[in-house]
Amino acid sequence: MKNFNKYIIAALLGGTTMGFTSCSLDEYNPSNEGADAVFVTEKGMENLVNQMYYNFRWKFYGREDPCLYMEGSADIWQNIGSNYDYGKQLTRCVGLQGDRGQFANVWNRVYDNINVCNTIIGRLDDCKELSADKRSDFEGEAKFMRSYCYWWLTEFFGDIELKTKETKDPVFTAKRTDRKTIYDEVIIPDAKFAAENLPVTPYEGNVGRSTKKAAKALLARVLLTRAQYEEAGSDAQKAFYQQALDAALDVINNKAALGIRIYDTYDEIWQAKNNKTNTEYLWVATFSSVSSLNADSKPNRLHSYFSPKLVGNAGIQNTQTSFDYPAESTLLMPTYYFMNLWEDWDARYDVDFQEAFMNPSKYPYKWKEAEANKYNQPELKDKKSAVNDTLLYFTRKHISDETSRNYATVDIDELYDTGNVNAYGGAPLRNYKTDAANYDSKTSQYIAASFPRFRKYRIWDGDENGTILLMDQKANQKASHADVPIMRYAEMPLIAAECYIALGNPGAAADMINNEIRTARVVKAGHSLSEAQVNASQMTIDWIMDERARELCGEWLRWFDIKRVYSPQGKFASTIIGRNPSMTKDDCMQEYHALRPIPNTFLDKLENASEFGQNPGYNPYTK
Repeated sequence: MKNFNKYIIAALLGGTTMGFTSCSLDEYNPSNEGADAVFVTEKGMENLVNQMYYNFRWKFYGREDPCLYMEGSADIWQNIGSNYDYGKQLTRCVGLQGDRGQFANVWNRVYDNINVCNTIIGRLDDCKELSADKRSDFEGEAKFMRSYCYWWLTEFFGDIELKTKETKDPVFTAKRTDRKTIYDEVIIPDAKFAAENLPVTPYEGNVGRSTKKAAKALLARVLLTRAQYEEAGSDAQKAFYQQALDAALDVINNKAALGIRIYDTYDEIWQAKNNKTNTEYLWVATFSSVSSLNADSKPNRLHSYFSPKLVGNAGIQNTQTSFDYPAESTLLMPTYYFMNLWEDWDARYDVDFQEAFMNPSKYPYKWKEAEANKYNQPELKDKKSAVNDTLLYFTRKHISDETSRNYATVDIDELYDTGNVNAYGGAPLRNYKTDAANYDSKTSQYIAASFPRFRKYRIWDGDENGTILLMDQKANQKASHADVPIMRYAEMPLIAAECYIALGNPGAAADMINNEIRTARVVKAGHSLSEAQVNASQMTIDWIMDERARELCGEWLRWFDIKRVYSPQGKFASTIIGRNPSMTKDDCMQEYHALRPIPNTFLDKLENASEFGQNPGYNPYTK
């Protein structure tokens, strides 16, 4: 269905489709006669295919909760110091149990998607109006989505119920299926089918629909993930690494044929003007500039979740003509470990993070005593920052206190306890509310919210011809209609390098990194490419994990990566806490948190809830 510039922006479905059941057992069921009448038509089947994409836009990509439990509950992001307890069940697993609604939402909505996929697959042969090409396309899309959804649910919850048939009536029993079986019987075969049958360009030009490049990339990802469930170094594990390598190379070696074009500069990937037509994105969740056309009017707010406190400080305000400082949600900040992963040559840091924040006013800013004291810099009083000069500077660098300046600074030593770095390379925050010894309410609430701003999800380019992706161009605007990348090309060479290491070929891993990741486009002016290039001796799984952090930060993969690599070693919790020692202030992250709790709302509806059971480590389920 073509909708608004060929973007999938809403699931425009009638009452016969919106109520399809999920494993949550909490559903409205349309009459089977109504469904039978609708889904034998081409239009009805097309609408059902559109429905698969609805939940990802409505509940997940671009929303707050997934940022907290996919990125914030790992090692490179943490709660900001001035908002340390916000979402702590999701980020630090404090008091996490089966009553947590955010994980019930994942369970319910992703199973909803699986049931839509099953319905499409099961009813395609009854839809005689479809051409052979459309039938193949729709089946490919449904199997792509089912593979992706089961990958997500299995990695989150472990052994879960496997459903491959449409659920038409309420069911009050469920049984678990071994996760390896789910991979081998559904996740991997579905991804293979999609890779073979989906077209290179999206169905009728609808950006946001799955395509061949997305399916091939998903196949590489799920094969890599599957390897973790075999004995380390075994022939069985190596076989999965080899298959994952072959799948990743299939994408890498066929970029042009798949419609992938690599930008000349790393910055171009994230420029707002390239957001809607990005040639390195493999699959996206799309949003519309018309708010009501986004699912339940829920826009994309990613640009606000990784921001320091800026608006309202040092005279910084957002206006209808200046969008450099949109309203912030101030949820997540980088860990000390993450800030120290970057080297001076790496242009990716300057693209991904902003340290200097300029005076956006038409007039010089004269520092007031109260504003100067926020940053514990009383010497700033009565100094002036000119128009377009720096007002605030939050940096990963060490700054000498002897330097005279006209702007407030928060350096790495003020933000983190850099004299207390542990063996994992982690250091706790110096100023946050639970640290009574160091927290000064007069200044620390500002210092603890002063860190480099993550800006991959920028909504403006900042030049006179730039693109502004705000929903409405108003002051303090949080709502964006930027598309959200769910899969990106750079993941493929990183998968290939990891597989080469596992297969005993570190030289090939280094070549892959040098040829596809550490190219000239990630090297700052004034530095040489040789500084970025790597050799075989550096190629370890820990190095790959560091490089994945640098390249894929904020792209929905960090929790999955930590689980995949360190959970089989029994080092899931120790790695996260070691790299983010601020977590140790609470009874938090433990090894069993590598699986999320089965939602009580699901278990409540089961007649065999005790048999299905809660995941290990969480409170046993009781009626």
